[in-house]
Amino acid sequence: MNIFQQLWKSLYSPKMISFFRFQGIGKTIAYVFLLTLIASLPFIIQFSLLATSGLSSLKEAVKEELPPFTIEQGQLTANEVESIWMKKGTIDIVFDPAGTVSAEDVAKKTEAMGLLKTELVLSIGGQVQTISYNFPGIGTIHKEDIIDYIQSIQAYSAIIFPVLFIIYYLFTAALYFIKVSIFAAIGMLFKQLTGRKLFYRQSWRLAAYAMTPAIVLFSLLHIAGIILPFSLLIDWLLTGLMLFLAVRSIPLPKAKKQPEAQ
Repeated sequence: MNIFQQLWKSLYSPKMISFFRFQGIGKTIAYVFLLTLIASLPFIIQFSLLATSGLSSLKEAVKEELPPFTIEQGQLTANEVESIWMKKGTIDIVFDPAGTVSAEDVAKKTEAMGLLKTELVLSIGGQVQTISYNFPGIGTIHKEDIIDYIQSIQAYSAIIFPVLFIIYYLFTAALYFIKVSIFAAIGMLFKQLTGRKLFYRQSWRLAAYAMTPAIVLFSLLHIAGIILPFSLLIDWLLTGLMLFLAVRSIPLPKAKKQPEAQ
């Protein structure tokens, strides 16, 4: 069975997942990287769309509609301290030298950019990225400098964006490997509850495939721009349920089978 057939089976069949505990670790690791790619696609797609249209909108807003400002010692300051919200196409842009807007406020928008008091915030399909102004080596930044930076990013986007995507992909992969290891330990608890025979290395394999329904579901929802409340909790509960069903699908050891009625 190839990796894509495994992906399809793992969406609905705990019993099939239980069979994967015997496969090589290399194939399971490759499967985790495939899940990482699926989970990263919504961010990559939406970031690309936001970058192409959003940077132009941000440059226009900074150039024509925002008052003069300065970023110095990690803080945004301006003569006009009131927060400004505006919409450019599908992009919401907020300018907040007063410090009254938080990253969580920006995250409520599907596609948004925020020049906040201490950080730049990007909200893309419910995923929020923050960039602190207090970055080593950065001196005083003026309004005109921001315009020049945006023009430079647009000019070198073919190089910058792929590098950013690779970094994001590798960071996401690292988180998923940690997540698999955590659920592998949880799988050992399920082993005790169900009386199944299972080694940690086998539980690790089961945990990797048990993540499939949650990752595919939330990836589709993110692409559609739908953000569920308590999504992290739902993700972990769905993965835990799939793992429990997979462990329970493992046949009981012969010594523990109930004797047949006489």
